[in-house]
Amino acid sequence: MNQKLVQSLVQIILSLSDEERQYLEREVQKHSLAKQIEDLEHNLKKFEEKYQMSSQKFYQEFQAGQLGDSIDFFEWNTYYEMLTSTQVKVTNPV
Repeated sequence: MNQKLVQSLVQIILSLSDEERQYLEREVQKHSLAKQIEDLEHNLKKFEEKYQMSSQKFYQEFQAGQLGDSIDFFEWNTYYEMLTSTQVKVTNPV
């Protein structure tokens, strides 16, 4: 870890106004959410390729009870719900 760099960043952040800090926090959060979306989409793609089905179609059928109780399906369902939740955070920031 580059301690001098970190210390310099701390000094810069502490010198920011409240408005600038809030802006910085929003920007960091946007980048974090974008990375989360990228990772979730990557995980969903694996299931889509394995089962030859879009995640949206899978989710509809799984929620309707038309698919089995495979561990894969529960994991896929969770990733899909996490993605939709994260996308809402991006489109409707607090």
